[in-house]
Amino acid sequence: MRRPTRNALFLLIGEVSARLFGFLVAAFLARRLGIAGFGQVGFAMSIMAYGVVITKFGLLTVGIRESAQKRSAVPRLTGNVLSLRLILSAVAVVGMLVFAVLVNKEPSVKWLLVLFALGVVVQTLLLEWVFTGVERMEHITIARIVTSFCYFGLVAVLVRGPAGILYVPIALAGATLLGTIVLLVPYMRTFGWPRLRLDRPVCAFLIRSAWPIGIASVVTQFHVNFAIVGLALIRTDYEAGLYTAAHRLVFFLLMLDRVFQAVFLPVISRYVKSNINRLAELTGTALRVILAIGLPFCFGVLLLAQPVVRFVFGPDYAQSAPILQVLVWFFLLSLLSSLAGFTLLASRQERRFARNTGIGVAVSLVLIGTGIVLLGGRGGAAGMVLGEACILGLMAYDFLRMVKPRIGWRIMIPLLACIPMVIIMVLVRDWNWLMAALAGGGAYLAALFLGKGLTLDDLGLIKRHDWPAGR
Repeated sequence: MRRPTRNALFLLIGEVSARLFGFLVAAFLARRLGIAGFGQVGFAMSIMAYGVVITKFGLLTVGIRESAQKRSAVPRLTGNVLSLRLILSAVAVVGMLVFAVLVNKEPSVKWLLVLFALGVVVQTLLLEWVFTGVERMEHITIARIVTSFCYFGLVAVLVRGPAGILYVPIALAGATLLGTIVLLVPYMRTFGWPRLRLDRPVCAFLIRSAWPIGIASVVTQFHVNFAIVGLALIRTDYEAGLYTAAHRLVFFLLMLDRVFQAVFLPVISRYVKSNINRLAELTGTALRVILAIGLPFCFGVLLLAQPVVRFVFGPDYAQSAPILQVLVWFFLLSLLSSLAGFTLLASRQERRFARNTGIGVAVSLVLIGTGIVLLGGRGGAAGMVLGEACILGLMAYDFLRMVKPRIGWRIMIPLLACIPMVIIMVLVRDWNWLMAALAGGGAYLAALFLGKGLTLDDLGLIKRHDWPAGR
């Protein structure tokens, strides 16, 4: 099997499993905790996400790139990355604790923040980035399945109602720790026991390479969760709960973005180093794959948002549907931004990447804040989408100056294939929304492949013997 396809398949299985169980947890909590309680958990998890991204601070992206280009450097890289991340985790935890003391929220929310800080420390120990760099995605898949299944099981047992809200972060930390152990076993078999170390030249290189990416990652994460945090602080936990429901559905779809990023970065890093004359072909194919995947999901959710929200979260969350119809376009824009941004990172254009992200996020925060004040959750969703479009425009400008993707006329086929899909969905959705989704999806795939908008060869991206050899 071709390497990118094999890795994508493993990651897709892992992401689908993790997101599916995460989806079940979200649906479970939405019903058990109520809309306000669900909003409180969404708010606290958003703050935790800020802490986690601080511990990464671009180090994992640099680690993936360097381990993909030189496998022999993995043990030394791992020790230094772990040490730097533990230092950063201390900073993140202190920040979360201070925020918990100062924020004007109920005591239960303050305790949620304290307990979710445990999750930040445990996340620091995960070694997924190592197996991404050396392209052994099967280990990541196993760890994600174990973690997500354990998280779901613990939540189902411990959270019986609103009074059990504090068990949510405990369940997450315990499940993540188990996933960490699952990854540690294959790592030790291949590279030995990971040893903490702070080698001055390695740390200096990591910090120098990672800080622009880190700043971009922090502001990006701030942008992604800002609407939930803003709604919880400026408006109400109830409105934050409605937005969180739509947010969870869109970020279930973003598992495809995670798969794309994990597969694409090692590939594009190798091409930039050893096969740069094939960049136009690789990026052109990736662009067609993104459009072929993203467009049908966006149009499908636009048409079926209401029944999907009711089915997943219950009739009380019907007001989340208009938010979802807007927010789903973030999914497609995020995929396109990943293509442009990760090509810049593979080319060691970290500062351009950080500059573009910083400007785009600044614009986005203004738009989200304004949208929340004027229109609530739907305004926040519109701000997120417009902000991501700004980031994409900036990334695409630098990306197109470096490479012109080879696309051809087939780039239009995914959009044209959406026409029969939409027609069928409109005709069938009032009868049965699930049948409408299946029938519309089938029509889309038939039109896509008959029109050769996407072929089996495209899904492989590149033949294995065309890959530059790893070291």
